[in-house]
Amino acid sequence: MKKKFLATIGAVLGLSLLISINIPTSTKADSNLLLASVEWVQTQLNPIQTKVTSLEKQVAEQKVLIEQLQKAVAEGGGVVTPPTTPTVPGDLPSVVYTTTNSVKMHSGASRDYKVLATFGANKGLTVIDQHKSASGVWYRVEISATVKGWVFSGDVSTTKPTDYIPTNVITKQAVNVRKGATTNYASIELVAKGTSLKYLGSFKNASGETWYNVQTAKGNKGWVLSTLTEVK
Repeated sequence: MKKKFLATIGAVLGLSLLISINIPTSTKADSNLLLASVEWVQTQLNPIQTKVTSLEKQVAEQKVLIEQLQKAVAEGGGVVTPPTTPTVPGDLPSVVYTTTNSVKMHSGASRDYKVLATFGANKGLTVIDQHKSASGVWYRVEISATVKGWVFSGDVSTTKPTDYIPTNVITKQAVNVRKGATTNYASIELVAKGTSLKYLGSFKNASGETWYNVQTAKGNKGWVLSTLTEVK
């Protein structure tokens, strides 16, 4: 009887040992499966989260533009500079040229804005920014340090016309405006780098140098060397 009892106890202990060995293995497998499932779900959610972040940014930009437009309307109309679309280096032209005799420059990137100036054909305009709207691309151009506006891309061209006549000469450095078209002539006025001079004409001297006949803001007329300036 005693031997039978001990055998029964031994069988029970053996079964317990077998269960204790198998249970952790099953639990570990289930844990790995759960972890893999979580990682898979995360990989599916990441692209969605990126799209949501991008949409939130676009909504915020549109909200700012709407608030600017509402403010401009409340104040009776004004200059509103819409948020610009990032451009690839080299995508923004430095100069555009008017293609008709009545190209209008507006205070904002839409024909609904106030007209600040009207240009004839073949006028070069310095581009400082651009905006891509539903109607197309608008260029922000600079006429002077205080006058800036927007022209529609359909009214201008990035190709310089063959019959283009410059209107301004921009100095690349400090330049002497001289009485004649050589450095032998005396200086009438010294102008700073970046100064815009009115273009009057050009002349190539005996040395093969091209000089521009210009008029300064003070009304002085003289000559500047072409290599020190840029016509626009």
